[in-house]
Amino acid sequence: MADEHQLQRSTSDAGIPRWKLVLWALIAIYAVAFLLLNSSKQEVSFVFFSVNTRLIWLILLSMALGAVLASILPRWWRSRGRE
Repeated sequence: MADEHQLQRSTSDAGIPRWKLVLWALIAIYAVAFLLLNSSKQEVSFVFFSVNTRLIWLILLSMALGAVLASILPRWWRSRGRE
């Protein structure tokens, strides 16, 4: 009976453990601070043109390109080895 009461205290009403809710709240706070601190404009010089954009977009674009390359390159490398 004591174990059941302890389990009820460590979860929220939705059944999600409280530590996960705290973790998601901290991640959300960090994300908002990250956006606010990286909102300054920067000039990006591509080879044939330049663009003024916010720093956060440059960071997110770099992360997205890295994720795409990290998923495509291993598949390409494996398929290349089969030929």
